[in-house]
Amino acid sequence: MKDLGGEHLSVAKALYQLDFYLQMLELPFTVRDLYRRAYEQRRGDRYDDRWLDHLAEDPDVAQSLDEPFTTSTIVETLMRTGHEPIVRALVREVRRADIRYVQAYMMGTPRRR
Repeated sequence: MKDLGGEHLSVAKALYQLDFYLQMLELPFTVRDLYRRAYEQRRGDRYDDRWLDHLAEDPDVAQSLDEPFTTSTIVETLMRTGHEPIVRALVREVRRADIRYVQAYMMGTPRRR
């Protein structure tokens, strides 16, 4: 994966943290599912989510799990960087699964890989 900078790095970290969060909560959807729902129809033939497979290859992204984060910080980053469609897809999936949640700090949680 090429070197990420600025907002691209922020988005990559937020998606990596969100994917970790969804896995830890054993939710029935992944970041890839959310990304597909947000962008596949909109981007048509140009849709490509393969880059999501390589997030962990960037050391800055992989180390983002060692930083404190919450659902709020993830959503704020995605909104600030123009990825509202992913947030809307997340909200729809949470509602569809009838999931009720409270904000939780994901710090010091052992990685499950």
